[in-house]
Amino acid sequence: MAFRVQLASYDDLKECARVETEAMGTYCYLEDAWHYFYNQKGGLVTVYNEDDKMIGIGRFSVLFDGSGWLETLRISPEWQKQGAGKMIYEVYHQLAKEYGCQSMAMFTGVNNKVSAGLAAINGLSKAAQHRGYHLTDLSGGDVHGFKHVNWKRAAELIVPMKDEYNDYMIFNRTFYHVNEENAKGFAIEGKVFEDVESGSFIVCGARFQHQVTLHIAMMGGDYEKCLDFAVNYAKAQGLSKVSCTFAIENEKLEEALKARGFVAETSDLITMEIVF
Repeated sequence: MAFRVQLASYDDLKECARVETEAMGTYCYLEDAWHYFYNQKGGLVTVYNEDDKMIGIGRFSVLFDGSGWLETLRISPEWQKQGAGKMIYEVYHQLAKEYGCQSMAMFTGVNNKVSAGLAAINGLSKAAQHRGYHLTDLSGGDVHGFKHVNWKRAAELIVPMKDEYNDYMIFNRTFYHVNEENAKGFAIEGKVFEDVESGSFIVCGARFQHQVTLHIAMMGGDYEKCLDFAVNYAKAQGLSKVSCTFAIENEKLEEALKARGFVAETSDLITMEIVF
């Protein structure tokens, strides 16, 4: 099949959104994230058929620590399993080399054999499995003594949690490694809060679609106080949902979420990664 690939321009939103809708139905976010993506390092790969019709898209993003993140891979249903996804991955590898990424990763549903298979063919292997919970009953909540911290303090709080969180923190299903560079990025964006009195901290916010959900990427110390703060913070922003995705090994966190009334998502997620 004679496809061609190129990076999208800012004016390609309408066609890219069409492909996303054809592939995903109502589960779409590209229009909301469009401006955000085009102010970040990376590129949106587009695939065209012989009639010069866009039939596939895939976003390559460079995270705070310089790692590559693969997302928003969508192929119009009638063009799936014909090589378009493979071409997008070829560009992903080229972009990773251009940006000097030492690794690149993606996520998919634990039962999505097609997506995982495509990643595996292109050199990625399973790195971790995660579980998501969400809360829509935002009753209660308390700010306690939580305040923003600077990036140095953020690194001091976050980096020691690397093993407990199986090396990943998640915002909007974007999987960030637990390291100083990402901690610094989160702090600069105002996502790291500490309650000195209780010895607790929380990393929360959103990568994009800030108007939809508050995401908890990490908590330490008194989980009950952290969740109080998250609920209060979400309500203060007019949000109606709090979400948390974490490594399946983190049973302590899972129990704290269930005790607060969080409900599990329908399927676990796997992260697949390649290190160069």
